[in-house]
Amino acid sequence: MEFVKNILLAAFTSVIIENTVFSRALGTSTLILVAKNRKNIFGFGLSVTYITAIVSVLTYFVGKLFDLSGNSYIYIPLVYILILGVVYILTLLCLWRFAVTLFVKIRKYIHMSAFNCAVLGAMFIISEYCETFTDYLVQGIGIGLGFVLAVYMTSVVYDRIYSEKTPYSFRGFPLLMIYIGILSMAFWGFSGHIANF
Repeated sequence: MEFVKNILLAAFTSVIIENTVFSRALGTSTLILVAKNRKNIFGFGLSVTYITAIVSVLTYFVGKLFDLSGNSYIYIPLVYILILGVVYILTLLCLWRFAVTLFVKIRKYIHMSAFNCAVLGAMFIISEYCETFTDYLVQGIGIGLGFVLAVYMTSVVYDRIYSEKTPYSFRGFPLLMIYIGILSMAFWGFSGHIANF
């Protein structure tokens, strides 16, 4: 029971408290692009969660194989980009070879979700805070789901942000940045930070 509680707590932490968009400001440009059309959210969400989960697991194994301490900060970004590139290429090749119709449908989601700073940032966050295989896997899935939550929360207000009722000087991107900023402050508060005025 304790194990299940720890997994649920880790998932909640990665989805809500350590949300890559609202707490870490990673992937905001992709969020804005995907939030324009709600039909893309499910496909993109599935794709980004798959990528973050697989990349997190591979990050765990690479960390166990190689000593990523000391002066490793010099080559860790390159290692993580190589892992991400290998997952991207193998995913596209497998889909192209074994599921051509699915490949055509989700190819654009794989591109956007693999080459996204939220996924690369997730690798750094996970390797900094996680120790066990389960931690890596749960955090990887949680970060993907947290990113999807952020996209959904942005897509819900997208039409209102571009509404004619919105003052012209705030319409669109400026109001979207204000909205994301307010949500970021709320999520930052969830993580236990206290503002000292």
